[in-house]
Amino acid sequence: MTSLEMKLKDWFLHPAIQYHDWDPALFWKPHDEHDPFGELRVDPQELEVYFAALIGAESECYDAVNQNHQAAFSPLPRAVFLTVSAHRNDVPLFSPAHTLH
Repeated sequence: MTSLEMKLKDWFLHPAIQYHDWDPALFWKPHDEHDPFGELRVDPQELEVYFAALIGAESECYDAVNQNHQAAFSPLPRAVFLTVSAHRNDVPLFSPAHTLH
């Protein structure tokens, strides 16, 4: 598990995120019934930007998301869109995680 993935798991347990009562399976493919935090389903950098906005933390991935995720369908840069979505309590459609297998 990368440091970013560990950070996301820790942030998921933050009260501001737990307030939403999301199942971890929304963002992770569970390893088994005892470990809901398996492989990420969504882009970890996008999720970091979103979670940071929800908990009021500074995002380490904000600039990278804006540079790496140019979407033709939105007039907003991707990190701005994710932040606005978090502040509106909307769950955006995240980019899928890129896996090597």
